[in-house]
Amino acid sequence: MTTDRMHPVDQLFAAMSTVKPYPAGVVPVPARIPGVAFFPGGAGLWGAKGGAPLPPMPVGGVMVVGQDFHSETAFTASLAQGTEVPDTPRDSYKIPPTWIGLRRLFKEAGIPLERCFFTNAFMGLRTGTGTTGRFPGSRDEGFVDRCQRFLHRQIDAQRPSVIVTLGLWVPRFIARLSPQLASWQAVASVKQLDAAGPVVHEVGFGNGALPPCTVVALTHPSLRDSNVRRRRYGGLEGHAAELRMLEEATRTAGSARPLV
Repeated sequence: MTTDRMHPVDQLFAAMSTVKPYPAGVVPVPARIPGVAFFPGGAGLWGAKGGAPLPPMPVGGVMVVGQDFHSETAFTASLAQGTEVPDTPRDSYKIPPTWIGLRRLFKEAGIPLERCFFTNAFMGLRTGTGTTGRFPGSRDEGFVDRCQRFLHRQIDAQRPSVIVTLGLWVPRFIARLSPQLASWQAVASVKQLDAAGPVVHEVGFGNGALPPCTVVALTHPSLRDSNVRRRRYGGLEGHAAELRMLEEATRTAGSARPLV
């Protein structure tokens, strides 16, 4: 099968070799979770199921960008159960906090999960069991550059109207891909991020070759309860501020490219 006929997600998996070599502390993803899971652990598409064709890439929808997929241990557990998001009540305790927080927030903001591509800035897995803190590969400039170029490839594949970043690391990472995000390059706290402007419209990637989009910087869903109270936007605080960010971004983008 030619790459032109491949699903865009399959094309991305096929291009994963471009991020090699992996630095110390990072290993390649050894397999693909067949159900719902962030890329590159899985397809990054809501509704993905083993043995069924992939859902369509939500072109013009929302791209959700985390820092990295997880550790080897966490990946192995998700691979064994076939998904990051079990759909049976008895297994609901296995759903990661990131997914719990995202589903609640997006439901309130009116963002259909089917219109999202869930991915990460850094490819690969952390060795061992650790899942929090700075990603080991972020200290290797060559690897960072390759992952940034790969994120640009992902943006080209989806052409999102909205990009949602999760946590404090991703805004600095993505800022190097667009001059409109230059004010994010030095942010090191939620307060600095809000002062720089957490919602940026008409962001261009690829020297104007891709449709402009709106980029929104949110707190990470897994740590949202402790961090969201610090958010300030549009005269609002905390959860209400982040909800306003999402509503503004989707409303602005939807005027040109509807999300629903």
